[in-house]
Amino acid sequence: MRLALFALLTALPLIEIALLVMFGQWAGVWLTLAVVVGTAFLGVGVLQRQGFTMMLRTQEAIMRGEPPVGAMMDGAMTVMAGVFLIMPGLITDTLGLLLLIPPVRHFVAGRLAAGMLGFGDVHVEVYENERPRKRRPGNGSPGVENGGPVIEGDFERLDERKVDPRKGRSDDKR
Repeated sequence: MRLALFALLTALPLIEIALLVMFGQWAGVWLTLAVVVGTAFLGVGVLQRQGFTMMLRTQEAIMRGEPPVGAMMDGAMTVMAGVFLIMPGLITDTLGLLLLIPPVRHFVAGRLAAGMLGFGDVHVEVYENERPRKRRPGNGSPGVENGGPVIEGDFERLDERKVDPRKGRSDDKR
């Protein structure tokens, strides 16, 4: 995983530089600079606007008695879009612009939440004109209608039994 992350962080800037050079040769230096600076200003504007908006959406979800995961994921995706737009490069600008499109942003947020939480279907609140739209049915996902996913499972307290680190098993006889 670390090697893949290192390769990505090394390769992405090199690919971005190569694309900027090729775009500069095709479109000209001034248009290339205008695209890079313009998207950076757009990214700064997105970040300035998003901080306050995310706080309001989170508070509204809490006041409705719902977990604020959807509002927070939507805000996080919009912040990520702003960061991508600030970074110079055509790939990151494209990713940032795609994340500004609400259906794309909600799809990515849902996939990330599902991957992080280990669920197959996680609801991410859809916002239109700063107000949440009516929720869609949960498509049979457990607990979505009640405000969030339900996690069922068994647990065992580790402090209730002694484990010998050399043997890797419990000392108590059951």
